[in-house]
Amino acid sequence: MRPGAWAQVAAHDAAVRELHGRAGDRAAVDGLVEELRQQRRVLTNVGGNLNQLARVANATGVIESPLVVATVVRLVRNVVHATDELIERVRAEAVP
Repeated sequence: MRPGAWAQVAAHDAAVRELHGRAGDRAAVDGLVEELRQQRRVLTNVGGNLNQLARVANATGVIESPLVVATVVRLVRNVVHATDELIERVRAEAVP
């Protein structure tokens, strides 16, 4: 879902919750937003590492350190897993 569409759905859901007296916990939402910001920074850093490895491999045709590549791939897998968990927590807090 595109960010604008997600924001529209989230705003609608928040209005429905408030209308029915089930307003969300602002502190919990703020905490989740901060975790999302941190997760974005981690994704940016790992993506940068992956791009550096790909650039060298594409330029030389050689992967000089398979151990480094395996480490970055493991980091990507861990970040994707953590992101999935965070998304589920956001859904649990944000969905009416």
